[in-house]
Amino acid sequence: MQQRAVLTRGRVLLAAAEVFARTGFLGASMNDIVEAAGVTKGAVYFHFASKEALAVAIVEEQFAQWPAVVAAIIEHSPDALTGVVALTYEVGSRFRDDVLTTAGIRLSFERELVHAAMPTPFVGWIGILQELFGRARREGQLRPGLQPGPIARSLVGSFFGIQHVSEILTDRTDLEARLDEFWKIFLVGIASEPDWAATQRAVRRVRAAVRKSPPEPDLDRSRQD
Repeated sequence: MQQRAVLTRGRVLLAAAEVFARTGFLGASMNDIVEAAGVTKGAVYFHFASKEALAVAIVEEQFAQWPAVVAAIIEHSPDALTGVVALTYEVGSRFRDDVLTTAGIRLSFERELVHAAMPTPFVGWIGILQELFGRARREGQLRPGLQPGPIARSLVGSFFGIQHVSEILTDRTDLEARLDEFWKIFLVGIASEPDWAATQRAVRRVRAAVRKSPPEPDLDRSRQD
């Protein structure tokens, strides 16, 4: 019974993510989510007391996946700066292709409509990137005088702006091309020896290695919401 409940919870989360990603928080209803999940209303409410609780759970699941993604990228990267670049492409692909991520991002941006406590966006990414840029500086990969904090904040602002514009204009189908444009420019500003062609090749190798053993989203947690 416990395993069945865990599977049902994951099914409801994914169905809710599909609905929220398509309609946003205000456009979604619990009836829509029940229908999309293909379970009884009682099964949905057993795990999630309200639409707000579902929204919070999706955002929390979206946040929870990133440590494993970061670890996998860094494990396969030859250096910290390549890892940072590869990470932006991997995150961007999930923004585009993974419904849980897409819904979590949309709900994070609609947080004022949800009226429930949710993780604060951007802060975690700034911290992760600041640490990675710190490694890159110690490895001699950054231009003299540059500090990890300002670079991290600039990258987070740029990335989320790029992906949002790409979403509005092309439903993120051109996101990788827009990231190519960005890194050709940004790398020149921060790298001690910028070589976009070499970095791009290294990033492709990293992402290919990660795809062979991708980190799995944890939708089967047994906690109660």
